[in-house]
Amino acid sequence: MKIKLKLYATLRDYLPAESGGKEAMLELPDAATIPDALAALAVPVGLAHIVMINCRHVLRADVAGRRLMDGDQLAVFPAIGGG
Repeated sequence: MKIKLKLYATLRDYLPAESGGKEAMLELPDAATIPDALAALAVPVGLAHIVMINCRHVLRADVAGRRLMDGDQLAVFPAIGGG
């Protein structure tokens, strides 16, 4: 299956150079999970603080087992601070 992985802020450093720094198209096995997608680009799962699939938030407790589907758009944000 193919998915689009969008990484934000400091996580963009994990994107391949040819991605243009915004997103990457990934080819994954049919039963792939969110951690599988992140592992494809060597993104540590612990850095994924906000995870969304098709613009819907995925609860932290569900990230490890949440399976992806062909055509999904996975967006991942690191911890964000401000003040």
